[in-house]
Amino acid sequence: MARPLAGVARRPLEAAVWPDWLAALALALIALPIALHNLGAQSLWLDEGTTQAYVTGHQVGALLLDLFRPTSAYPLYHLILKATTRLLGDSEWALRLPSATAGSLAVPGLYLLGSELRSRATGLAAAALLLLAPWALRQAQDAKAYSLALLTTIALGLLFARALRANTRWAWLWCAMAAVVAPFVHRLLLLSLLGCAACWALYQPRPRRTLALSAITLIAAFLLGTVAAGLRYQHAGGQFAGVGPFQALSLTFAQFALAQFAHDVPALWLAPFGLLMIVGLGHCLYDFRRQWPARRAGGERDAAIRHGRGATVLLLVGGLPLALFLLLLTIQPLYEPRYLVAVYPFWLLLLGWGLLPALRPRRHSGMQRMTMGAIAAGAVLLIGSLVVEQRALVQPGKGIFSGAPVKEEYREAVRYLAEHVHPDDLVIVHPDTIEPLYAYYSRRVAAFPMPHPKTYPQLGRAQGFEARELDMAIRSDLQHYPRAWLLIAPDHAQLADPPAKRDELGLVGLAFQYGEKNRRIQCGPPPYAGFVGVRVYCNNMPEIVGKVPQPKVGLQVTFGQQLRLQGYTVTPFPGGPKPGGTLPVTLFWEPLANLAGTDYLVFLHLTLPGDPKPLTQTDGRPMEGGQPTSRWTKPHVLLHDGRAIPLPADLPPGRYVIRMGVYRASDGARLHAETQAPVLDDAVVLGEVQIATP
Repeated sequence: MARPLAGVARRPLEAAVWPDWLAALALALIALPIALHNLGAQSLWLDEGTTQAYVTGHQVGALLLDLFRPTSAYPLYHLILKATTRLLGDSEWALRLPSATAGSLAVPGLYLLGSELRSRATGLAAAALLLLAPWALRQAQDAKAYSLALLTTIALGLLFARALRANTRWAWLWCAMAAVVAPFVHRLLLLSLLGCAACWALYQPRPRRTLALSAITLIAAFLLGTVAAGLRYQHAGGQFAGVGPFQALSLTFAQFALAQFAHDVPALWLAPFGLLMIVGLGHCLYDFRRQWPARRAGGERDAAIRHGRGATVLLLVGGLPLALFLLLLTIQPLYEPRYLVAVYPFWLLLLGWGLLPALRPRRHSGMQRMTMGAIAAGAVLLIGSLVVEQRALVQPGKGIFSGAPVKEEYREAVRYLAEHVHPDDLVIVHPDTIEPLYAYYSRRVAAFPMPHPKTYPQLGRAQGFEARELDMAIRSDLQHYPRAWLLIAPDHAQLADPPAKRDELGLVGLAFQYGEKNRRIQCGPPPYAGFVGVRVYCNNMPEIVGKVPQPKVGLQVTFGQQLRLQGYTVTPFPGGPKPGGTLPVTLFWEPLANLAGTDYLVFLHLTLPGDPKPLTQTDGRPMEGGQPTSRWTKPHVLLHDGRAIPLPADLPPGRYVIRMGVYRASDGARLHAETQAPVLDDAVVLGEVQIATP
């Protein structure tokens, strides 16, 4: 069996291991409820939707083959998520559970790593920072591989540091097992393995050290060149932020500290982290430097050697991936803060390193006072950092625990669409990369099959596809439907459909935003229904293939000598109207005069036969508020107004009556209804409908 390296101090099992593991267990029990807090509250965002679609759309065999595909970034995570979804389903909570579990285990893991590298105080400080870290909690509540990558990085660092200290066969075997697993968790952890290799090489005799460092340099160059070439081949560079190395450092610091950009938080909030980092880096470099004289002196159990080895692991295993990533930015745009997850735990340890003075306590009273002052200052900075983290977590509108949406609201956008859409409407989803989220949420928020979406995947992919061709394609699609909806994520759409100068939307978005200039009418809240990261536009087509739409049921009703209802159409979804769904109704209007200056609202009530009391209803301006009567300035022009009556989930099956009327927005007074149909209190009976069993 190999002997321990020089300068190793073996810690007795009962003195070191059991207290560490008990503390780790306590930290895990504290961290897990925090990571699980409101786990399913936020909607899935783009990358989470892609993950869900990929995992549920592939069999286990295909996911196993991904382990050996270099282009698959995190195949092991997909396998874990496949098992989770089979056991628990694919709700937001279940999809995020593996990340939340990994994120909570990372807290005690970081404590053990800090204890191994420097001291229990260092590990405890880093673990406390990780416990409330907004950036780490965002990753822990994300259905992506980065929390698992964080845990794997910590485990790799811990096993490597212990192997470097103990230098036994079993220690290196455990480290080798972690090294084999790491690239399957995330391919970027290959950079962490290079950091471990460089750290190991540094402690080898000179000839072997030179050879090892040369090999590591060649491997690093090959990896960087392969990644850059792969991105260029796939034309993937545009999806990343184009920032340089220095700007990346600034952005990463703000993201690691508070999961926000520096301009979104007061500068004072970042100060404790910056000061701890500066002090920690100074202490770490001091520990790294003072180990070499102790080694030359042959000190077997000198604390300088143990602390220096820990500093070396921190600087190389955490610092080399950062240096290589920054070098890659000079070749190919690839910046995303989460891609530096392998650096994150060592950054936290660097903050913890700043708590303890690097100098040994001396008997000299002045030195003792300096030591105590340094400890007190470090403790104040640590407490300040923890307070800032807590405030960032609940910061109104931005903190992940603030109760406000901080992720893209696809669930809310699709629910809004489900509450208004008709089965004969056209639904366009843009870009096509968000189609999995439309499919995911349409099954959850609607009690009926929503229309199959139309996408334009050739945008940004097909060579030679010009704007004129897209405009022709959109016009051709729109002319066959009475109404069209656009579900668009503008930030993502810009990658495939770049906006022109002074515009915030590309061609697809502008086609809906300025639909009225193309003989279409806006049929939603002006200018659109807005959600975090998502918009919903609606365009009404006065003509379909050159013909004005006509009602299926003719019914002449005149309201206050101002406008006339020519009829209506009920277009139920397949399976008929059911509780929990909607009842789509289209009203066909004819203005009898110039209605400029008016503001009339329309109501649709669903009642029992013989009882006018509404059980459910929809009220509002025509065309979902997009075309108020004040804009009906051309008499005798037929307009169709699509609406959807919500059907409560507890609505008993049976026959119901549809009643409608018109009233003034100013005072709520109903316009007098003149018709041959049954009328009660100026509410006209349109007809009956059968509500089916759910």
